[in-house]
Amino acid sequence: MSSVTCTISKDVLDDVKKCRLDDPNANMLAYIAKIDTGKKAVVKDAQFNNIAFEDLAEELPENEPRYVVLSYRQTHKDGRVSYPLVFIYYLPTTAKPVHRMLYASTQPLFSKETRLSDPYLLIESEDLSQEWLEGHLNKFSS
Repeated sequence: MSSVTCTISKDVLDDVKKCRLDDPNANMLAYIAKIDTGKKAVVKDAQFNNIAFEDLAEELPENEPRYVVLSYRQTHKDGRVSYPLVFIYYLPTTAKPVHRMLYASTQPLFSKETRLSDPYLLIESEDLSQEWLEGHLNKFSS
């Protein structure tokens, strides 16, 4: 038996549905969601168009988890281009235990409601890079 810890605002669900890279000159769109602990709801934290990995890493708080949705331009070795929609679960070790538990208990609902596959776990924001992401994306394409 599972219980729902937090709700997900309709605005977040609508925003995530629109998270598709549509600018051919852009490389990445990032949508960051956080949990409003007072409302016990997942809400929008920020959205960035054509942001670099280094800049996105700097936007992530040092001590608070976040859910990050990326629409990313991936160029494959054979020259094909794809635009995967990726869910990153950012869970820094320095986050308060209560926040870690709240985000952990809400993550399956966020995955289900947004129809995003299992997230890639990011512990340290400094690890966020093109190599890190492509390493995860390429695990199943070999």
